[in-house]
Amino acid sequence: MKAGLSRLYDLQPDPYDITQHRFIRVCLFRDVKNAKELGAGVRDGQFDAALIRPEVVLEPFVVLAAANRAVHQAAHNRLTTRSLSAELIYSLSPNRNITDSLRTFGIADTSQNLLVAIFHDESGEAMKKMAKLIDGKPVPLEELGQVVDIRAVKRVYKLTDAQMTEEDISGIIVSKLVAKDYMT
Repeated sequence: MKAGLSRLYDLQPDPYDITQHRFIRVCLFRDVKNAKELGAGVRDGQFDAALIRPEVVLEPFVVLAAANRAVHQAAHNRLTTRSLSAELIYSLSPNRNITDSLRTFGIADTSQNLLVAIFHDESGEAMKKMAKLIDGKPVPLEELGQVVDIRAVKRVYKLTDAQMTEEDISGIIVSKLVAKDYMT
């Protein structure tokens, strides 16, 4: 994997609580040919990474908002799932159904593109190891816009045509992610 293809982000959902400070490294892969094996590896616990369908991720900001939520939940011992990586995928969903969240946002056997997110990978070593397992091409995160399926994003987040004309669609999506904790 070429240097500079993955991005490291600094997360701190609560600036007054340093226990929540984490890092997350994100990388986009295209033309993935072994999605079925990768999905099995995640389910078997062979590696701790969030393998996300990039088709339903509008932009990296949405992933970072979900990652901040996951870190916050972990810091307060309120994980809904078994791991921080699974919590990230769950946090991308606007609903509270874990199975549906993992099915919608997690890797599928037929996935050809993949957004990989790994917590606690400041050095990039975990992403390098993960990249060796992926039969696909790592590409700059800027290519995410070429992979996104706007119709799928609209369907998953139940966005109206009026909302789709808004300037800040990501803000609307993040609002839906936050609101799920308060909806019954």
